[in-house]
Amino acid sequence: MKLIQSTNRGIAVVGAGYFRGLKNQEELQVAIKAWGQPVTGNDREFDVWKAIALQGTTA
Repeated sequence: MKLIQSTNRGIAVVGAGYFRGLKNQEELQVAIKAWGQPVTGNDREFDVWKAIALQGTTA
């Protein structure tokens, strides 16, 4: 599991077959304790990370 972040998409948890956007500060604080600081990228990178987590590919 990993945290990802972009300016317009917010912060989400991704893993193999898993994606969940974090909705509030409480969720964010717990996620950072569990998985560390988010990897920051632009919106396109965020979309690629999400696609890879959910589909295993970007195609």
